[in-house]
Amino acid sequence: MGASGWSYFVPYEADISAALQRLREDVFARGDYATAEDTIAAMDWEAAAKQNLEWAKNPELPPKTRESYLAAASDYRKRHWAQVLAPKQPPAPKPRSIDELLDQEGAEGTHSILDIRSISPKAKVGAISPFPPDKLRRFFPSGMPSHAEIEEVYEFGSLEKYVSKRWRGIYIIAYNDGKPDEIFFAGCSGD
Repeated sequence: MGASGWSYFVPYEADISAALQRLREDVFARGDYATAEDTIAAMDWEAAAKQNLEWAKNPELPPKTRESYLAAASDYRKRHWAQVLAPKQPPAPKPRSIDELLDQEGAEGTHSILDIRSISPKAKVGAISPFPPDKLRRFFPSGMPSHAEIEEVYEFGSLEKYVSKRWRGIYIIAYNDGKPDEIFFAGCSGD
């Protein structure tokens, strides 16, 4: 499936680690994460096959490219029928805790903040770290960005370099009237 990016704003509290753990508990309680079971159920192999057949009809493409689209369509059709004809398994029981969920998902992860367990002063796997102060001033000259400013810079893709390394993330304090108001968490996880 590949990794997924995620972002959240939460109310500010001075203890960033406590805010992170509270967010993780909230995300878990809402079920706002992906499981390997969800990923398999979401595969629409028939649609992928049809799309590849359409691409294979394009006379402007080189013959080898068209052949590769036909081969992919055939493969996707086989996968579709294997999925349709496979014996239906009962859904896995809902995990009772974040740790149980993470054990269940293994290397696939949850594609959410649940994959991040701690705060670290420097970027490291499995942790959120503060956005570097020199970079903060580059994107937010005041050094005290608002929710809207952070959101705009994030949505524009300017923070991509800092939030796209798998299994880690950053946090930025958002300000309102010169006072800390929210914490922005963003990162990337899952496989």
